[in-house]
Amino acid sequence: MIHNTRQNWSPGSTVRVGFLRLRVIAAIATPGNYRPDEYALESLDGRAFYRFTPHHGVVRVNDRATATEPTF
Repeated sequence: MIHNTRQNWSPGSTVRVGFLRLRVIAAIATPGNYRPDEYALESLDGRAFYRFTPHHGVVRVNDRATATEPTF
């Protein structure tokens, strides 16, 4: 989980990633792949879904299930 920031990254909160304002759906732990934890995000209107990994960027995905499934 992201701790060194002014934003609250807990599920249900709204965060800014670049110029996007997004709602956090879930924090996805990624043990064993040596990358930071991932976050499932959705647009404020609920029509677009994203996957965010700190220091690696944000990727748009097709649906909520793809955004929240763990990738190992």
